[in-house]
Amino acid sequence: MMQLLDKYSTSLYETWTETVSESSQYNLNLPLISRDPATQLISVNFSPQLASLLREVKYLEASQTVAIPETAMQIYTTRGQLLQYVANLELTSGAYNKVMHSVLDVEHPLVLGQLRDIDAQLKNAEESLNWNSEGNLDGNLGLNHFDRCQEERHQTVVILFEWLALPHSEGAAHTLIHSRSHYSVIFPPLGISQYIQEVQNSVCDLESRLQRTKDNVHEIQSCMRSWATPMFNRKEDKKDALLNLEDRAERVESFYSLIRSSGEKIHILIKSNLELFRAEPSTEEWKAYLKYIDDMVIDGFFNSIKHCFKFFLDNTDQRTAGAPLFETELSLKIPDMVFSPSLESGAGDGFFELVESLINDVFRISSLVPRLAQHIPFPHYQADMEDMADLADLRQVLMKRVQGVMETCCEFRSSLHHYSFLYVDDRKKLMRQFLLYGHFLTSEEMEVDGDDEVPESLPALDDFRDEIDKYEKIYEEVHGLEAVHVFHGWMKVDGRIMKSALLNIIKKWSFMFKQHLIDNVTNSLSDLEQFICVTKAGLGQQVKEGDYDGLVDMMGHLLAIKERQKATDAMFEPLQETITLLKVYEQELPDVVYKQLEELPDKWNNVKKQAVSAKQQVAPLQVHEVASLRCKCASFDVEQHTFREDFRRNGPFRFDSKSPFEMLEVFDQQIQEREAVMASLEKSANLFEVHISEFKQLRQCRLEVGMLKKLWDMITMVESSIAEWTTTLWREIQVEEMEQECKRFAKETRCLDKEARAWDAFTGLDSRVKNLLISLRAVAELQNPAIRAHHWDQLMAATGVRFTMDEDTTLADLLSLNLHCFEEDVRGIVDKAVKEMGMEKVLAELNTTWTGMQFQYEPHQRTQVPLLRTDEELIETLEDNQVQLQNLMTSKYIGHFLEEVSSWQTKLSIADSVISIWFEVQRTWTHLESIFIGSDDIRKQLPEDSKRFEGIDTSFKELASELHQTPNVVEATNKPGLFATLEEMQSILSLCEKALAEYLDTKRLAFPRFYFVSSADLLDILSNGTNPHQVQRHLSKLFDNMAKMQFEEDGEGKPTKIALGMYSREDEYVPFNQPCDCTGQVEAWLNRVMDSMRNTVRHEMTEAVITYEEKPREQWLFDYPAQVALTCSQIWWTCDIGMAFIRLEEGYENAMKDYFKKQVTQLNTLISMLVGQLTPGDRQKVMTICTIDVHARDVVAKMIVQKLRHCWGEKEGHCFVNICDANFTYSYEYLGNTPRLVITPLTDRYGGFLLWAFVASEGRHNTIA
Repeated sequence: MMQLLDKYSTSLYETWTETVSESSQYNLNLPLISRDPATQLISVNFSPQLASLLREVKYLEASQTVAIPETAMQIYTTRGQLLQYVANLELTSGAYNKVMHSVLDVEHPLVLGQLRDIDAQLKNAEESLNWNSEGNLDGNLGLNHFDRCQEERHQTVVILFEWLALPHSEGAAHTLIHSRSHYSVIFPPLGISQYIQEVQNSVCDLESRLQRTKDNVHEIQSCMRSWATPMFNRKEDKKDALLNLEDRAERVESFYSLIRSSGEKIHILIKSNLELFRAEPSTEEWKAYLKYIDDMVIDGFFNSIKHCFKFFLDNTDQRTAGAPLFETELSLKIPDMVFSPSLESGAGDGFFELVESLINDVFRISSLVPRLAQHIPFPHYQADMEDMADLADLRQVLMKRVQGVMETCCEFRSSLHHYSFLYVDDRKKLMRQFLLYGHFLTSEEMEVDGDDEVPESLPALDDFRDEIDKYEKIYEEVHGLEAVHVFHGWMKVDGRIMKSALLNIIKKWSFMFKQHLIDNVTNSLSDLEQFICVTKAGLGQQVKEGDYDGLVDMMGHLLAIKERQKATDAMFEPLQETITLLKVYEQELPDVVYKQLEELPDKWNNVKKQAVSAKQQVAPLQVHEVASLRCKCASFDVEQHTFREDFRRNGPFRFDSKSPFEMLEVFDQQIQEREAVMASLEKSANLFEVHISEFKQLRQCRLEVGMLKKLWDMITMVESSIAEWTTTLWREIQVEEMEQECKRFAKETRCLDKEARAWDAFTGLDSRVKNLLISLRAVAELQNPAIRAHHWDQLMAATGVRFTMDEDTTLADLLSLNLHCFEEDVRGIVDKAVKEMGMEKVLAELNTTWTGMQFQYEPHQRTQVPLLRTDEELIETLEDNQVQLQNLMTSKYIGHFLEEVSSWQTKLSIADSVISIWFEVQRTWTHLESIFIGSDDIRKQLPEDSKRFEGIDTSFKELASELHQTPNVVEATNKPGLFATLEEMQSILSLCEKALAEYLDTKRLAFPRFYFVSSADLLDILSNGTNPHQVQRHLSKLFDNMAKMQFEEDGEGKPTKIALGMYSREDEYVPFNQPCDCTGQVEAWLNRVMDSMRNTVRHEMTEAVITYEEKPREQWLFDYPAQVALTCSQIWWTCDIGMAFIRLEEGYENAMKDYFKKQVTQLNTLISMLVGQLTPGDRQKVMTICTIDVHARDVVAKMIVQKLRHCWGEKEGHCFVNICDANFTYSYEYLGNTPRLVITPLTDRYGGFLLWAFVASEGRHNTIA
């Protein structure tokens, strides 16, 4: 076994020694770097066989049993340098591949240049440099040359085998190099080493810078993640607290500071990336990178704002909201209940605006960071945020919830509006109403003409009790209301302030009635007590004879007791009831009130007794004083009558009174003196109970003085205004303002007392104002711009006043005309001026219109003669203007423009006549010119008329040229003798036209089908009659369905006049059975064409009837034209029906049913053909036959014999059409390949009726067309 192993070992060794040199040299010649063409990643191209070689040499050297090949030993001695190369290249490839893996699309353009430089450096390692290359790139030092000590070699071996024991990876090489870094300088610097180091430095530098840029981007993202927190939160971060708005400014500023600092940091990091990428700020690559970071920042702001919205939306969702987020206070600010903040739409500083401001604060964060991509026009990111649809939707949802809760809160407030009367109504005013009418007036009662219309009624004590109870009940109702409400789960409405204020107001209402009762009790008792003290003292005095003042005092006390005796006697019991009621409402009165209520009734009775005694004591003195008072009154009554007569006689009652205000002042002083005397007498009469005169005369004088003062104030105001107006210049008169002022004067005048209307001063003022109003209306009319100088002359003649009308004319000059006396004259003059102005405007427009109105021309197609073009606008304008002129002639104001209107009427009338007859002549000439001049055939047939037309033709062309040289309509048509010339031409053209019509009638008699075409078409046919190719376009008008014909060609390929066949409008071609000669007169060869058509159809039909049974029907029908196939099908249908009837007579009962089945089979065959491929013509033919077959099948099914039946007469060789006992010969008019409508039973019936009627009127044997 050992020998075998040794033998095997020796064999392996020998094999190894034989191949080691060649394989080692091959592996050493491999490039240093290999690149994956798919991924462009690189790897160290150090062969595993070389690593195996080093391990084997190390083992053999340690065993020292065999000799080591020189090549292997040389490679082994360079293992330290190889290790350094491999380790550095592993680091390089790892860094390069990391760059290629991690670089982003937006970063790649920024490092593309650097990658290209590195790839250029790596190209040597990929292509030219290998493990066997010289150490110096210049070739001065080979890889195998070394000069090292044994110790250094030993250390290198240790390092190499440590590397060989590790996996080949970036980490292994990195670990080895850094753990043994003090051995990295065991070799002197060589060229390849320097190259590998430079490449490594370049790649690692790029990888390091790229990694730092990514770290910066991660730092930016980290900054933006710090934004993703709500800007606002609840107070003290408690879940059941309201939104913290107290430190809103500080919180917003704190959040803004975070954003600003983050923004500054982001800008610094971006600037660092610019340096790390070694990019130019102006390049498109850097702008694209900034756009990438910009979008990242936009996402950061989006997330931040979205988190803020999420906070609001989560806390305003009434399905999930746990506690109120917002709060508003409902308070009472008379006359309204108001929310704070306001919940009214458009309040400006309300809750809606508050939420909007919070949202704006959130959006404003995006404006705090200057935009990174400065090439974008927006300076920051707020516009981007506001344009985002998602954020806009969130904002809309939030604001919709805000509007919804605002509406709900306002509805809640509206539910409290039925308490509004408590704080809106005026308590004092309503208390006055209550005390006066016994209740509060309703709106209907208040709308009645003043309070006087409602009967007064003092309130009873029960009324007070009802009112107090009402407000006490309202108080309890309001007191039971909830003060705090939460709507939609997130809006808290605090109504405690409102509730407290409302309760206080209710108490005030209740207390108002209670206080009135208290005041009534205390005041009534106090007044009575004071009255008793004063009266008792006065009645205790002694009055002596002749003591007038003492007597007056005594009489005054007695009168006072008399006046209040009734009321005082009845006041004590109601007061007691009032006190009892107040006790019910816990309203206590002072003790003095109870004492007064107990003592005052006795004191009052004593005073009444004392008054009786005092009255008896002064009775004698009273009698004497009454007699003296009566004498004074009589004397004063005479004096007041005298004063009244003087006042009526000398007072300022006339409109022409001089110094009226001085007069009124004198009379006012005199009246005051007499009123003082009258007051003294009335007072004495009242004391002594004496009835005296009312002194009406003096009172009337006082009333009239006031009325006169108002009247003269009005007169003075009116006269001063008129004096100011009269100096106004004519062109500056503002009639509307003056008229409004006069109307105001008239209205105020009518508001004066009615008694003043009888005075001359009032009548004068009224007339003055009315006359001025009338005059101002006249002045307004005279300001009409239609007024001319001759109208002013007419006005002066009517008024009889002459003045000069110029720029200095004033309103005073016009008022001097007494225009109020000539209102109708002024109106008539102005109306006339307006009408004349209208006429002037119409004539001016007429002149402008016809000065620019010109004829429009178009050349004649054949002769290029300029012909008038039909101008609808010209004709319409001419007719309208003639009507306008006719209307002007019927006006009574035509005098001033009669001559001009008559001239225009004549011109336009002539123009109308000339234009009308010109178009007639032109139309006739155009119609006849191509006939008499362009057609030699017509000229030969009508020689005299042709010569006559030649003369007219020359004259018309000359006239048309002259008219073309005068384009203006009026000038051209008003030439002398033009109308007569045109009339003469038209009469001659009529003779030519008549002769032509007679000639055409002869042609129609020769070929009757000419009756069915117009004269123009017939003339075209006749003029081209010798050329059948030109007549072809009219064939469809002469024949039912012949569109054109096929002509024989001569040797040169040109068509001759021999017709070979005909085409239908559906382009079906049917060859004539014999050629048709189309030479000679047109009516002659058209008759030959008609005969050929009929003979051809008849010939085709004869053959079709004969060959019907020779082949299948679906093949047979394609051999003949559609009309022939259809008609012959109907002929054979008739024959088959006849045969079926014969067989029925012979006893074959199923004859008709068998034929019905045959029909169905034929119909199904045709239908299957329609599904297949057919030409359009064949398809139409089959469809038409199907339509008829369907009807025929239905007829057989119903056994109806009243149907058109086609049959073929063998003897006559003709097709006949029968219905019942009527018989018609087929006309053979070519019908082409046209479709057929479905034949219904109603269609059959109508056809039968028509044919029977035709038979009855024309006879039984006729030819059907």
